[in-house]
Amino acid sequence: MPGFSALHALPRGSSGRFLLALDARPKLFLAVVAGLTLWRLPLEGLALVGLFAAVICSALGGFRGANRGLWRGYLFFVVFWAALKVLLDVVGGAAADGAFLAAVDLATRLVVLLLLGLSLALSASPRRLGVAVAWFLRPVLGRRAFMTALSLALMIHFLPLAWQTASGLARGLVMRWPGCPWRQRIVLVPRALVRVLSRATWTQALAVAARGLERPEAWLPERRARLAEWGMAVVPALALAWGAYF
Repeated sequence: MPGFSALHALPRGSSGRFLLALDARPKLFLAVVAGLTLWRLPLEGLALVGLFAAVICSALGGFRGANRGLWRGYLFFVVFWAALKVLLDVVGGAAADGAFLAAVDLATRLVVLLLLGLSLALSASPRRLGVAVAWFLRPVLGRRAFMTALSLALMIHFLPLAWQTASGLARGLVMRWPGCPWRQRIVLVPRALVRVLSRATWTQALAVAARGLERPEAWLPERRARLAEWGMAVVPALALAWGAYF
């Protein structure tokens, strides 16, 4: 689709290329453990995880180019849920200062969670992440694990694409119709978004069929993950679990 692009890595230097070359399975393992434990981590541990994820994002170009535009939507998401928490807590009888501090805590954890997700999405392609998911699920689901992997890969591809497309459509509407009433805007943008993404869905379905991704054999790992790669994931994961639960 001309004019719109999905999330893509822009590696900076040797560190970015090194992160891209790592196997996706240890990355996925560490990201899942970090995502589960960050809700129980103290603020010190949360700050370390956030700094670590931000450094990875920076090395992979998460704050540059088209990727930078995604953060406006992410921050809107964080502010919305933080404001909603303040409102619900105050309505429920909580003190205003306590509700505000709880909302700040929620917003901080959401930002770190977004940094983790973006780091994972930038460090491995949707297909490599799908292969990793299929590898973890194969002992449980057998040959059907590729269905979950394919669904996840398509979701990882389409979510940033849909977000960027919606932002581009909104900007285009403002430029073409500066005085557009908000009632018209909330109708026109979703309608155009559905039309654009429907064409993208058809194109993606053809690409999946052309590359043979509808077969289980397409979702087998290309190589064995090295012991050092697992070590770089397991050691931080154990440290996070210890900090969150002990």
